[in-house]
Amino acid sequence: MVDRRKFIKAAGATGVAGVAGLSGCMGGSGSTTVSVLTWTGYDAVSDQIEETLGDVELDISVAEGSANMFSTVNAGGGEQFDIVIPNNEFVPRFIDAELAAPMDMDVLTNFDSMYGTFQNAAETQFADGGDVYGLPVQFGWYAYGYDSSVLPSDHEQSYEVLFSEEYEGVDLSGSIALYDGYYKTIMATGLALGYTDAFEGDTVSFTDEQLTTIEETLIDFKPNLLGFVHDEETLTQDYQNGNVAVSFANRSTHVGIMNDYDPLEYAQPAEEELTWFEGAVVTAGSSNKEAAFRVLNEFIAPETGAALSENRNIMNTSQDAMGNIDAPTLQIDPEVLEGMIPFKPAEQNEAWIEMFQRVKNA
Repeated sequence: MVDRRKFIKAAGATGVAGVAGLSGCMGGSGSTTVSVLTWTGYDAVSDQIEETLGDVELDISVAEGSANMFSTVNAGGGEQFDIVIPNNEFVPRFIDAELAAPMDMDVLTNFDSMYGTFQNAAETQFADGGDVYGLPVQFGWYAYGYDSSVLPSDHEQSYEVLFSEEYEGVDLSGSIALYDGYYKTIMATGLALGYTDAFEGDTVSFTDEQLTTIEETLIDFKPNLLGFVHDEETLTQDYQNGNVAVSFANRSTHVGIMNDYDPLEYAQPAEEELTWFEGAVVTAGSSNKEAAFRVLNEFIAPETGAALSENRNIMNTSQDAMGNIDAPTLQIDPEVLEGMIPFKPAEQNEAWIEMFQRVKNA
């Protein structure tokens, strides 16, 4: 367990001055510009944060995924961006590459309002040598949604439904959609096969034999799939047109579909669910670390955190922020978080990528 109150001010490299949006650049009226590389939707609370902090301006850039964020910073972008917010499984990569600065826990006064699950994640997955290097900000999880007009709500909820031509008397052949991404789909298949032991360490470590079985399972079942889909618009149309009855995807994706298709419901399978969360890091190369930590503290503040979640339709790691949200689709029983499996790096990542490509080409 780390000392949360430990004050650390890491020495950062000097940023490039004179270019708008770069670390070390001063904004208008003597304010500090904090540059953030993140996902869509974070700019919705820029004005709110600037008004609250008073002497900080935000420059928000959107990246095409966590891998892009890492490669950008690893190639020298750590002096361009003060804050980077990848998915949690990428934060250890930033730590190992010495691209992340230790968190200043004295500035992060909202840390203790986070759900215990995410405080623990920060102090384990995001920690090294007794120091915390990442802050969980927003979260969700992957399981399956289903058309309740086809598959009744009282069915036994299990990942097995994703690999069944028929489930509890309902013909599902050709009407199942799996996520079009190697990482999530391989993990879900592993859970359906009962390989929970692979998730116990710091990485997801399927054995060679387990990986072979996962690949064979996906290839054997592929003729019964509607296909691999990842975007909300396509899935919404498939549900509305009666093409899909069950889909494995992000909870937020299914919540979005529910707004346009009433019969869609979201399952809570008996097996463990895969939770992801966005882990913010302050770059080691930032020359605005103190201001950057203040911005991070606002992302999980009661008012700003709630506004961020409502705009992005994604839950906040802060219980206080969640307490300010009325939207039914964002309500959560904290007990749901117990036993969830956080995303972790794949031990044989390249093998996973190659395997999924073989599955799609089969």
